[in-house]
Amino acid sequence: MRIKEIPKGLRDLLPAEVKKLRSIENKAARLFQSYGYEEVITPTFEYLEVVENGAGGNIRQELFLFMDREGGIVSLRPEITVSIARLAATHLQDACFPQRLFYQANVFRHVQPHLAQYREFWQLGIELLGASGVKADAEVITIAVQALQDIGLDNFKLSLNQIGIFNSLLDDSGMNLEDRSLIRSLVESKDLVELSRVLEEMAIDDGLKETIAALPILHGGMEVLNRIPYVEKNRNASTAINDLIQVYDVLKVSGVQDKIVLDMGVLRGLDYYTGIVFEGYSPDLGYGLLGGGRYDNLMGKFGFPCPATGFSLGMDRLVLVLKQQHNETQRCLLGGNNFQAVVDKAQKLREQGNIVEMDVLGSSREALEQVARERENCKLIYLD
Repeated sequence: MRIKEIPKGLRDLLPAEVKKLRSIENKAARLFQSYGYEEVITPTFEYLEVVENGAGGNIRQELFLFMDREGGIVSLRPEITVSIARLAATHLQDACFPQRLFYQANVFRHVQPHLAQYREFWQLGIELLGASGVKADAEVITIAVQALQDIGLDNFKLSLNQIGIFNSLLDDSGMNLEDRSLIRSLVESKDLVELSRVLEEMAIDDGLKETIAALPILHGGMEVLNRIPYVEKNRNASTAINDLIQVYDVLKVSGVQDKIVLDMGVLRGLDYYTGIVFEGYSPDLGYGLLGGGRYDNLMGKFGFPCPATGFSLGMDRLVLVLKQQHNETQRCLLGGNNFQAVVDKAQKLREQGNIVEMDVLGSSREALEQVARERENCKLIYLD
């Protein structure tokens, strides 16, 4: 009997966790709206063709798939950006661009569950559609930094890269798709030993091998860019580096450069990224808190070529690292012998912005005092 069980990788959220999630949603939504972003909602499931067209066929192993009654194969959404691209191509082709959109939704991936990774999780993010250039990239990154700060996180960094650097190096290598995928996964996982072994067996330029092998450990300030010698031979890689420098310069104007580090090992897992990419980390948790970047080719896959960039926050992971936030709203427990007086007082307190819980059991003052002690930030008001 499984009448008290739930499927593997899912979980129930109790009031304290929901309270944190809603707090994150509300603070982030206010920030996004202050920049002109408007909320959209996409379906919980999409046709498999939509998901694979946007995210690539490699994502199928992580999808929850089922067949609808019309015989179509559909997938629970594994992320939101592809759905936003489909939405824009369907509804916004005649809109005024750029379009600033944001979302908050649960997503699903068939992964091996463990701490900070579930099969159902919550994402909240923005998409800036129809805007190319470094100022658009910098706006999105600046909002990402401010979102973490507004939510209450201080101990974090955003790791920044330009995926064109890595892609251009692999283009020079002449690797086939299988080898490119392997090298990419080893760089992302920072598996230095296996990366060196695999590169050593490849018939490519020694300088190129050395540069690719160093990518996972090239992390720090702008001086990192001086430690990628081979890129001087590759025009596309040099262009990507110049783009990265320009974005960083705009971020300095925005005043968030103290939260930015360069990391040549940040490549993001999805195939649709084309330019600036970034991830947010806290030393308090060994997993990324947010991720995003530029994806100029994704919209074209849905028949609507359009530059775009954005990011998403991992809300479940943020809940794990956020310390208990001070609740400025007073919580009141209200009881007494005069029920009319209790009702009237409760209404006045609620109008003042307080959270008021009325005693409906006819409890004594002593019993209510015990309840108030067990509640967080709770004040007892007893009317005789």
